[in-house]
Amino acid sequence: MLAALPLLALGVRAQGRIERPTDIVLASDTWHDLTRKDGTGLYFDLIRAVYARAGIEQVRIQIQPYARTVSMVRDKRVDAWVASFMGEKDFPLYPKWHFDRNAQMAVYRADVPLQYQDQASLAQRRVAWLRDFGLDRYIKVPMQVTEVDSIASGFGMLDKKRIDFFLGAKSDIADHIRDAKVDMADYRMAFVIHLGLYLAFADTAKGAALRAIWDTQMESLHRNPEFLAIYKRYGYEVPFD
Repeated sequence: MLAALPLLALGVRAQGRIERPTDIVLASDTWHDLTRKDGTGLYFDLIRAVYARAGIEQVRIQIQPYARTVSMVRDKRVDAWVASFMGEKDFPLYPKWHFDRNAQMAVYRADVPLQYQDQASLAQRRVAWLRDFGLDRYIKVPMQVTEVDSIASGFGMLDKKRIDFFLGAKSDIADHIRDAKVDMADYRMAFVIHLGLYLAFADTAKGAALRAIWDTQMESLHRNPEFLAIYKRYGYEVPFD
């Protein structure tokens, strides 16, 4: 078991005193073996390990579509959503420490002369990604952006030549390719950018306390062999240099 460390006096104000949070309520979409409907998965195990080390054993999870997880934090109905890009939205509290990073890939048709060389290849092109992902915050070229509700919709728009590129996380695209039995001979895929993934905390006293606890624990946990073994157990690379 990861050893507990003393904590600073962090918490939520109640009746004139500071109380340390006793639980954390998360909203998350489901992604393959990272966040499952039953509350298991790499990300949930990592989050539990961080907060258990701080004496917070209750991690409550609400599974919702991604756009709804974002709105739940905005409306302060949960403490954080799982797997936000840094600065993806302007209303949550972002911590210093990420827990993963993913490769954003560009998918495009193989039967067009268009080729992806670097981000400049996206300039003025018709580009789609999943709703609320806000990739234009990180890819600094002008694009004609369409947001879609599923990766299947993105591939469908490619098939109908309504977009030039679909952008998405490599692992999510791989899941779609496998589940939909996509013939990748019809497409090309290229790396675009690495983006860190973070908990995005509600802008509340409790959210601020939970963010501070997260960063305090991660300062040492990102080098802790037991913590890093969680990544290896799921077959994922450690996302810290």
